[in-house]
Amino acid sequence: MTVDTATATSTDTNTLLRIAGLSVGYRTGEHEQTALDDVSLDIARGRVTAVIGESGSGKSTLAHAVVRLLPGSGTITGGRVLFEDEDLLARTDREFRPLRGARIGFVPQDPIASLNPTKTISAQIREAFSLTGSRLGADEVEQRIVEDLRDLGFADPGSLLPLYPHELSGGMRQRILIAIAFSQRPELVIADEPTSALDVLVGREVLRSLHQVRSKHGTTVVLITHDLVLASRNADDVVVLQGGRVVEAGPVAEVFARPQHAYTRSLLASSARVTEGRVLSIAEAYRRHDRPTDVVPRTEAGVAIELTGVSKAFGRDGGHVQAVDDVTLQVAAGSTFALVGESGSGKTTTSRIILGLERADAGTVRVLGEDVGSLGRAGVRALRRRMQVVYQSPYESLNPRLSLGAIVAEPLEAYRIGSRASRRTRVAELLDRVQLPASYAGRRPQELSGGQRQRVAIARALALDPELVVLDEPVSALDATIQAQVLELLQDLQRDLGLTYFLVTHDLAVVADVAGRVGVMRHGQVVELGSAEDVVLRPQHDYTQALLAV
Repeated sequence: MTVDTATATSTDTNTLLRIAGLSVGYRTGEHEQTALDDVSLDIARGRVTAVIGESGSGKSTLAHAVVRLLPGSGTITGGRVLFEDEDLLARTDREFRPLRGARIGFVPQDPIASLNPTKTISAQIREAFSLTGSRLGADEVEQRIVEDLRDLGFADPGSLLPLYPHELSGGMRQRILIAIAFSQRPELVIADEPTSALDVLVGREVLRSLHQVRSKHGTTVVLITHDLVLASRNADDVVVLQGGRVVEAGPVAEVFARPQHAYTRSLLASSARVTEGRVLSIAEAYRRHDRPTDVVPRTEAGVAIELTGVSKAFGRDGGHVQAVDDVTLQVAAGSTFALVGESGSGKTTTSRIILGLERADAGTVRVLGEDVGSLGRAGVRALRRRMQVVYQSPYESLNPRLSLGAIVAEPLEAYRIGSRASRRTRVAELLDRVQLPASYAGRRPQELSGGQRQRVAIARALALDPELVVLDEPVSALDATIQAQVLELLQDLQRDLGLTYFLVTHDLAVVADVAGRVGVMRHGQVVELGSAEDVVLRPQHDYTQALLAV
């Protein structure tokens, strides 16, 4: 699939898109960083090509360069983008606009940021027709919209069209973006991490919908992803990017079974589920995985968390939503307990109750020997010093205005611990603990990769020397290689510091790596509870079985 940039024009009718010697740079102040360096590849007509690589490899930059949606700091510095043998880079931005949407569709990563919250779904889909100068009449547009939404799994499109984005679930919003991308019947659709913000079951349904409309219209698809399982199951071909360069390309079955480049081999080695060109089930991967070793807990209490009959409801439109419904569970000190479920299952609300950020409506919450419900403001503050949280997105949880040193020192300042000099020493110790150089203290979050940012978030969580750490989807926003590194770091820290982990996740594959016990949550209730081995290898509930089938 790679090509010689010197012979980039082609009459090969099987090639829809040819990228030849493409280079892209980003300028920040006086510094310029190369994101794509002489990238050349072919996209075959009618096939699905996955572009994979870790954060910073250039895969999203590649997608945005083709559709001319690079941020203001990004510049194409060389090369050609040949679409049916026409060099798109020879067109001005104004000349390119009629192609975007009409002949090249784009599915962005974040449906919340990509849909206009002030416009109805109907208005936003119709806008795609007006922006591309569609010649379809009003009745034809209406018919196509309804047809496409039905193809994407919406049984009653008419009831959907008057709604606003906030009234839809994440999976529904993503399918609306797919409907917009396919609405003009483009020859090529580029999907940039279309399921990364979704739960595994929802993501599977979104991909199924995408394949259904792609097959119906014979569309060529470029799928940008960091998920090797997703690439293996959904793509015909694969392109591997490292540091802005193509290091390997070919049919996905061949590349994954017999990788030629060391980087491709390292990517595949980081995935517990992709081996020798095939995807293992979560249960198969679990059987092959080493079990976590015993931990000597920090806390003297045998039980770090005990929830008994805990319930929590939130009001909505005059009614209420039962977020947590009669939940009972225990977490042993020094262990890792994983609470698994899809968005809206109640797992995050449960973790917020444990942290004292929400009050339970009913039941008893005991954390590190304290009855949380009976604590006053001072008692809750004292308890919070003994427990910390690592959030899902390292891109959103770190203040971009602060240096890394200031971010890590925040908890120390909040509790007025130490002098300025001792805090600097503590920050250096914490950065070293998470395997980052002390010199990084002066950097800003935007200068780091996603995995490095999450290490900073972990260092901040350790600043107060806690006994309990709540991990809220700590690796779901990270690439496979970085996920493996962060999970290994978390296990090392747990052994060294005697920590108790309460892990919130939607991915049972992550659970198989680190957890000793698992609770599966759905509609506010724990529907399955047991050892990780029992839950993964001998699931009892239909919902657990569905999670394991992805």
